[in-house]
Amino acid sequence: MLHQTQGIVLKTFKFSETSVIAKIYTEKFGLQSYIINGVYAKNNKNKPALLQPLTILDIVAYYREHKNIQHIKEIKPAYLFVSLLTDVVKSALTLFFSEVLYRTIKEESPNPDQFKFLDDFIVCFDQISFPTAFANLHLWFLIHFAQFLGFSPRQNFFYTQRPYFNLVEGEFTHHPPTHSYFLKLPLSHVLFKLMNLRANQTEQIRLSKSERTQLLHALLTYYKLHIEGFGDLKSISVLETIFAD
Repeated sequence: MLHQTQGIVLKTFKFSETSVIAKIYTEKFGLQSYIINGVYAKNNKNKPALLQPLTILDIVAYYREHKNIQHIKEIKPAYLFVSLLTDVVKSALTLFFSEVLYRTIKEESPNPDQFKFLDDFIVCFDQISFPTAFANLHLWFLIHFAQFLGFSPRQNFFYTQRPYFNLVEGEFTHHPPTHSYFLKLPLSHVLFKLMNLRANQTEQIRLSKSERTQLLHALLTYYKLHIEGFGDLKSISVLETIFAD
C-alpha cells in the first residue's frame, strides 16, 4: 500500500551501479530502509543531491509491516537548503549530526515530537548565517536531543551548591562523584546555560577551542554511558579542526 510521509535522510549505501539503500527517519513510520532505484542513472530526476544527509523529503512509498527494506515510488524535497550544501563548516557539522542520528535512532515507529524537533532544528541550522552563531550548535544539539533518548540532563544546577555534573546520573551534585565521569566549573555552568537557550541563541556562549573540545568529548561520553554501542564518531576529528580559536 502506498503512503505519503516526510523523512530525513540519515545515510545511504550503494546497492548497485544505479541504485542505493537509504536509511531515512520518517514522520509516519520511524526509521526505515528504502531501496531507491536509478539514482545514478542518466537523466533520472532522483538526483543524488536529494539523498544528502539531513535532506528533508516528501516521500511516496510502499509500506509493508515487518519488511526490512521498503520501496520508494517518488521523492522530492520538502525543504530547499539555503546553505547546508555549500558552506564547508556546515557540511562538516551535517555529517556529525547525521552520524549521531544514525547511531541513536533505531525505532521503526512514529515519534511526532522527535521528528518535529529534528525538522525544526535542521531548518534553523540551515538558516543561521554567521559562523559564530553555530560554533556551539553541536553541543546544544547533543544536550537537547538527549531528552528524546531518555537521558535529558536534570535542571538542578546551582553555582555554589551543585556545581558538578555527574555524567552517569545525568544531574548536578554538590560534591564530585567517586568516578571520573563528571564536569566541573566552568564547563558544568556552560552545560546548564546551553540547556536553557534556543538553537539560534548559542552564540551567546563564548568558548575557547579547548573548552569546546572538552565539553564535546564529555557529551559524547555521556551518550556512550547511556546508549549501548554508541561508539566513537568518525566525524569528530573534522569538528575539532574547524572550530579553532
